[in-house]
Amino acid sequence: MIEDGSFAGEGLTVFQTFTYFIVAPTVLFLVISFFAYITAKETRKKSKKSINPLTHIE
Repeated sequence: MIEDGSFAGEGLTVFQTFTYFIVAPTVLFLVISFFAYITAKETRKKSKKSINPLTHIE
């Protein structure tokens, strides 16, 4: 609904739409995944050295 005195702006170009809705979310997902992988990798190294009684049978 358009209010009195307001005008719609120009639409997005195809390049802008592709960048905002495809490229940017994909890059953000990859960056967040990378940092999550790095932090989990450090945790996995620490947990492999210690024997967990729930997963290891002697």
